[in-house]
This record gives sequence, C-alpha cells and structure tokens, in this order.
Amino acid sequence: MESRIWILLGMISTCLGSVFIDQITPKVIEPLKFELNATYQVVLSYIDIPQLQTANPFRIKTWTTSDTKTPLPILVVVQQKSQVSAWSLPLVVETSILGKSTEFVKASETLCHDFMRNIINDFDILLGHTGTLEVSQCFIISLSTSSPQNVTIHLELEEEKNFYVNLGHKYSLLVSPSEPRYVFYKFNENTSDTIVIEVDSEDDVCLIVSVQDSRCPVMDMNKDIKYEGTYQTVNLKGAITVPKRNFNEGFFLVFVARPDNFDCSEESSLLPRIMSTPVTDMKTTSNVTFTVRNGINVKQYRIGVFATLGTLVVVGLLCIILNIAFNRFGTISKTDRKTETDAPDGFPAFRRSEQIARLLSNGSLTVADFSTDPKRIKRRSFNYLSHTLSVAIFYSIPVVQLVVTYQRIVNKTGNEDMCYYNFLCAHPAFGFSDFNHIYSNIGYIVFGIIFIFAVVDRHSVIKLRVDRGIAVHYGLFHAMGLALIIEGVLSACYHICPSQSSYQFDTSFMYVMAVLCMIKLYQNRHPEINATAYTTFTVLGGAIFLAMLGILNANMFIWIIFFICYATLTVIVSLKIYFLNFVLDGLTQFKNNVEKKGFCTEALKPIRKTRFVVLLIANVVNYAMLITGFYLYTKGLTDFGTFLLGLLMGNAVIHTIFYTVMKKVIHKEKICFEAIIYGILSILCWGASGYFFLDAATLWTVTPAESRQWNQKCILIDFFDRHDVWHLLSAPALYFTFMYLMCLDDDIIDKYQTELPVF
Repeated sequence: MESRIWILLGMISTCLGSVFIDQITPKVIEPLKFELNATYQVVLSYIDIPQLQTANPFRIKTWTTSDTKTPLPILVVVQQKSQVSAWSLPLVVETSILGKSTEFVKASETLCHDFMRNIINDFDILLGHTGTLEVSQCFIISLSTSSPQNVTIHLELEEEKNFYVNLGHKYSLLVSPSEPRYVFYKFNENTSDTIVIEVDSEDDVCLIVSVQDSRCPVMDMNKDIKYEGTYQTVNLKGAITVPKRNFNEGFFLVFVARPDNFDCSEESSLLPRIMSTPVTDMKTTSNVTFTVRNGINVKQYRIGVFATLGTLVVVGLLCIILNIAFNRFGTISKTDRKTETDAPDGFPAFRRSEQIARLLSNGSLTVADFSTDPKRIKRRSFNYLSHTLSVAIFYSIPVVQLVVTYQRIVNKTGNEDMCYYNFLCAHPAFGFSDFNHIYSNIGYIVFGIIFIFAVVDRHSVIKLRVDRGIAVHYGLFHAMGLALIIEGVLSACYHICPSQSSYQFDTSFMYVMAVLCMIKLYQNRHPEINATAYTTFTVLGGAIFLAMLGILNANMFIWIIFFICYATLTVIVSLKIYFLNFVLDGLTQFKNNVEKKGFCTEALKPIRKTRFVVLLIANVVNYAMLITGFYLYTKGLTDFGTFLLGLLMGNAVIHTIFYTVMKKVIHKEKICFEAIIYGILSILCWGASGYFFLDAATLWTVTPAESRQWNQKCILIDFFDRHDVWHLLSAPALYFTFMYLMCLDDDIIDKYQTELPVF
C-alpha cells in the first residue's frame, strides 16, 4: 500500500515538474502547520511514537486559513496498515440541490484502529485493564496541492478517549458535514437481548445516524454512509433498536450531518403537502447527545406476549359467559319463539304505485309496512357477509404481500426511513422491526371471533321473526364480526411497515365497520328499503378511491371533487330516507301538490316533520364536519384519510345517538338492561382508548425525522406504547358497541310490528 502512494506522488511530480517531498518523522504528537504549493509537499510518518500505543483511535483534524476560492485544493491522504483515507481542503459536500455544493475549510476523520480486531477479541482485557494487548498504531499522512501559490494547512491529532461507550452513560459529540464522528459499542454479559440507542439534539440539524458492523473501514461520509448497516435521519430526536444477535462482535455508531435539511424536511416526501417545510440554508454543526440503554430480553418478550394473550382469553371468556347468561336468562329468554317455517315467501305488496302513494302520504308508518317478506330480508342481510368476505380476501392478499416485501427491503437495505415506527418502543422479533405493534392487534381478531360466536348463539335462541319485533339481520351482524377480524389483520399489516403509502391498509375496514353500523341502525326500522350490499360496497369503494387520491395528490382539485361527490351523495341519501326509497314517486307527489296548491305553506309543509328536521340537522352537521376537516387539513393538523374516517365515524355516532334518543325519549320505548350494560362498557372503553389514540407516537404525514420527535417510551409492561394500548382498548370498545346495537331492541322483541313506529 505504501508503494502505491509513492507511485501516485511520483506521477504527480512527473506532471508538475520538479517537486520537493519533505519527509518528516514526528517524535511526539503536536499541532503542525505547513505552507504547501505545487513544488513542495509533506509526508508525515507517525511511527514508534509512545502516544500511539493506546487502544483508542486517533482523530486527524485539518483546516486551512488560505483563500477558499482557490480552484486547487489541498489533498490529505492517510495510509494505515490495512486501509487508506483521503479528503481535500476545502472539503466539497454535495447538497440535495442538483449542481449545488457546500465547501468546508475544516475537515476531520477518525482513523479506524489498526488492531481493531484484536481489541474486539480481547475486549475484557481492555475494560479490565489487565493483561497485555498489542495496540500500537502507525500511519503516514501525505499533504499535497497543485496550487502554484502557497496554501496553509493546519494538522492536529487527537485521541478519541470516549471512543468505547458504555451502557447507560450519556455522551456528547460535535458533528458537522465535514467532521463525522463514530464510536464503538460491544455487547457484554450485562447487555439485554436488544439495546436501544437514544439520540437527542437541540440544534435541529439534519443528521444521518448509522449502525455498522465492527469491520474497518467505517462508512462515515455523506456520500457513502447509506451503503452500510442500518441508518435513519434525525433532527431533534431519534432511536435505533439493535438486536444482539445481529452484532455479536459489537458495532460502530456513526453520526454524519447533512449539508442541508432536505432529507429531514417535507420537500423529500413522495407525497405532496399543503403545509411543507422548504429546504433552507441552516447551521450544519450539531451537538449530539446519545445514550445506549438496555432494551427488553426474551423473558420480557414472553411476558408481553403471553400476559396479553392470557388477559384477552380471560376477558373473552367473561364476555362469552355474559352473553350466554343474557341469552338464557335475560330479556330475550322470556320471548315467544317463532321459527322460519312460519314465514311466508313473497314480494312486498306496497311496490304497486297506489301502495307507494299511500306510504308517501302516511305520516305514521310502522315496521310492518316494511317487513312483508322476512325470508327476503334474511337473504339480503347475508349478502353483506358474502360481500365483506370477498372484499376481505381480495384486499388482504396483496396487502400482506406488499408489506412483507417492505419489511424485507428494510432488513436488506437498513433504511429505517421507509417505515414510521415508534423507535423508542419498537421490539423486533421474527424478522419484524416492530413486533409489539403488530401483536397488539390480536385483540381485534379475538373480539371479532367472540362477536361471531355471540351472533351464532343468539341465532340459536331467537330465530327468524314473522310479525313481531325488529326483523333479524344475522348476516349483517356476521359481516360486522368479520370486518372486526379483518381490521385486526390489516392493522397488523399496516404496522409491519407504517408509511405514507400503506396508511389505507389500516383504515379501509374501519370505513366498512362505520358504514355497517349505520346500515344496521337504518335496517332496524326499514328492513326492506335499506341500501343493498351491492350499493353499500360500491359507495365504500368510491370513498376508498377518493381517499387514495386525497393521500397521493393533496391539492384543492381533489377536495373540490370530494365536496361535489359528498354533497351529491348526501342529497341522494337524504331524498331516499325522506321519501322511503321512492325518490321519483315522492318528487312527483311533491310537484303535483305544488301545482295544485301553489307555493304556499300547506304545499311546502313536510308530511313527516320529524324525519325532515332530523335530516336537516344531519345535513348541517355533515357540512360542518366537512368545513372543519378542510380547515384542519389546510393547517396541516389532519390528512385526507383521517378526515374521511372521522367523517364516517362521526356519522355512525350521530346515527347511534339519534336512534337511541328517538327510541327512548320520543317514542318512550324501554332500553333493556343488556343494552345498558353494553352501552356503558363501550363508552368506558371508547373514552379510555380515545385518550391514548389522541396522544400519537408517530405521524406519517410528516418526514421520518419529524415523526421521530413524537416517539415515546413504552408504558405497559415495557412492551406496549400508547398506540398499542389504543389497539388493546378499542377492540373491546368495538365489540361492546356491536353488542349494544344487537341488544338495543330486545325490549320490543315480542311487540307486534304494526305497533312499532318507523323513525
């Protein structure tokens, strides 16, 4: 290797003419200063210096006080026993803007120790200061320039005394684009199965933090740091979880500052944003503080997994026992039983025009008017189950394939900016970077299965009703339970690699559950004129498509399209609800009435006043939510997908409250104690889970570096964070909500449908 340097210097001499090479062998380590030009170069041989007999590596600092505008830089080449390092002064670092670069008159480099392999193998000797360890270093530094004028270079060697970091200690490093830093950590018997590296900075400088294996050389330059190990961008806060099995011999922790904030700003996002952070000139030196602490061990993994599973099993068994007790000894146990054989098979008689006209003119409708064919109602109800199952299969398969591929890319490339994890509470296992956030979704699956069991058990107790009570919709309830299970699967898939491109996976079946709840409540009093499964899932597909466009293209055009579509859908649904699904007949009747009586109060007065007022209020509330959502979106406080989910869930809550008030307050129907219990449990679970949901630990709408500023430590058995707790609490909240809807009308199960009002 030494001969190659002399050959290179010889080639330079041939090109430039006569060159004097001053060979210096320092006896001690001290700051040096040289005046160089095209005919004078310096070679420093640091050999057999007592100060170099140390296990700590040395850092070479270089800076120039000459005019930085000279086009001919100073070249610094450092030759060690097995590697060569080189840089120039001023050091030119390319920025994110094409064709633009930044020059630094000061540059430094930490030399990877010549005996790093021996130090790693005998690390116990190094820590205990016992025994002998041959660690003497030597290197040659060549300083040269092609500048015809004299240029000044200063050189200083500094021992990295805190190079080997210890567990639980806080360290500080000064980092800039031209002065990267790195340290070394080796696992020992006091180390857990995983360790967490917490990084903090108050300078808001965009950094790249990398964990690389213990081999030299270390990739510590802006141009090559992403080629090795695991890395992530950090501006104020970051964390990297390192499994012990991946770095048995230890690892280098590398810090490199970026010349601008592009990688940490929203300008680097693949998705456009209304509120974006422009790339600006900024300070490039950061005082980084970091700590290496223990993560969790195998025992804590087992506690987290089995304690959660055991708790869910116990709660699930209690829910099953409670459901069986209610079905066998509660309200529905005292009913008269009817079987399916009692139900006639035919089509509703009111489909004739005269019957439609009678219905539209009647201000006091009953459930009997819309329950003329119980078997047909049952078939339509089970259509929801088949549609939900079909959508779940064909939606889930590509989702699973995609997110598993994402995880493999993360594992292969080490790019931790691909996925928006809560790195302060992300426990890798089974090849997944964030196993706890995947596993915490098991609650949705467990409670989805329990709810399906509750539906089956209820079906065995209360079969198809002919002329009493609310028409049964077991197929719709099965669809709700299946949607809850698939929500758990898709939410787990999303958390394999949460990102800007996978957010829809977590919310799609939330849309489905919200819509199914509204359909169920409307079906209670309108069993034969509700939206079919075909229409429902077509509209849902359109909503998900618009949500995708809203995420991919955050611009006013998408919002205008959504406003138009939503306003049109609102008008259509309002007309269908008011005119009992016979919109054309209702409008014709209204037109004839106006033509007959003129535009007077009597002609314009709604026949069904309560329904008209409720629809008016619902429309006002919906448009208020639209305006509020758009305002929050323009302020960068929400995203289109979350806004759409809030809109649907808000409507589901409004519909539930409306139905309950109309039933209990307006029509004086009782609410059975089972529904009261489930309602109270659902409110308690929703309140607790909502508290944790609002305290987010990640934000996928910003950059990965900005998202890490929201990261939080685990709060439950050192395994789950706040979002995990949201998963674990929202699962029973959904279950109790579904049970509330299923038991809500048990008090009128024996009441004749001719006595049940429509609202």
